[in-house]
Amino acid sequence: MKYAHYTEEDFIKDEYFQKWVLNPDEMTSNFWENWMMANPEKKELVQNAIRFIQLMDFEEENLTDDDFDTIWQNVIQQRKDGENRIFIPRRSNGRKKGYVLKIAAVFIGLMGTAYMVYQSELFSKQEQLIESDTPVITLELEDGTIKVLDDTSSGIITNTKGNQVVNQKQNLLLYNNEGKQETERLTYNQLSVPYGKKFELVLSDGSHVFLNSGSKLRYPVRFLKDKPRDVYLDGEAYFSVEKDQARPFTVITDDMNTSVYGTEFNVSSYKNENNTSTVLVEGSVGVYKSNNLDGQKPITLVPGGRAVFKEGAIAVDQVNVQKYTAWTKGELFFVDDRFELILKELQRHFDVTIANEYHELDAKKFTGTFSKESLDQILRIFQEHTPFTYTINRDTNTIIINKEQEIM
Repeated sequence: MKYAHYTEEDFIKDEYFQKWVLNPDEMTSNFWENWMMANPEKKELVQNAIRFIQLMDFEEENLTDDDFDTIWQNVIQQRKDGENRIFIPRRSNGRKKGYVLKIAAVFIGLMGTAYMVYQSELFSKQEQLIESDTPVITLELEDGTIKVLDDTSSGIITNTKGNQVVNQKQNLLLYNNEGKQETERLTYNQLSVPYGKKFELVLSDGSHVFLNSGSKLRYPVRFLKDKPRDVYLDGEAYFSVEKDQARPFTVITDDMNTSVYGTEFNVSSYKNENNTSTVLVEGSVGVYKSNNLDGQKPITLVPGGRAVFKEGAIAVDQVNVQKYTAWTKGELFFVDDRFELILKELQRHFDVTIANEYHELDAKKFTGTFSKESLDQILRIFQEHTPFTYTINRDTNTIIINKEQEIM
């Protein structure tokens, strides 16, 4: 597909892309949202193009092709020169005041600044993202705006037009289904939770979601009437889904989808761990392969059942549910778990990097439950089972595990 090789300039000049940004309908929205899901590596490039089009969208006058080319070439040249000025082509009527600030704001964004503060006719308020070494929880709104969430604060979150999107109550986002959508199309938000953090949200249908460390959830701001309730997960989440027999609720991951009408279950699908599973707490769910090219019927789970996608197939067994839901209470629950998997969970929970140089430990299995213990205390408990040493580098937030040296 031609779009796979598009540059920022290509997207900005593409009429179908412009229509999606400025005057979307169901067809363009479905196309571009599906395309973005299939091409996540193009996200930053597309967002830059969206900002450019939005900022250049002024009612009183339109740029000619020559004007656009002049501006674009100037942007490219200034990027190379490292300068912070930009040439605005003079129009025949001499008017340019209405869009100087817009082009300057675009230039700043295209220079590579991750986030910017700007004010123009198009936007009613300034948006600012403060970059920090500290992991932050972020909410990406439907217009591409990134909000940093402080899980100790509360307030109303608005978009660039000043419209309320969601209400935050500390570590909980509350969406509602009130009001009328401007268009009958799905608009999405994406909540991203870094290592060392957890967050919750209540979707517009009343479904409650607990999002674990190192996870992302993409979901509609408001579910549409008589349409399926689909959300997209990378990571781990616990779902308590509101019953609605007319609209199935489906959690979509790379390997396996979980579809329900109303129940409680846990889904884990971290892309960097090549491990996708669904554990049912109550009610029933159906699981099936994401591509489902062979038309496989969903496999139904009963409470306590776990479905695991492995080597292209789905296997089902019965498990201790508490082991897969303890994280929602801030607990770590290990039952005969391999040490290499335990380390991955510790990394997410404590937001550290753990390098295990004692590879014989990887296959050893451990059992234990932890709630308020520090990482140092947990590692010392594991040492009682199998002796090893570890060093902590506070500067790099890294722990290195080594085999204990024998005393001669």
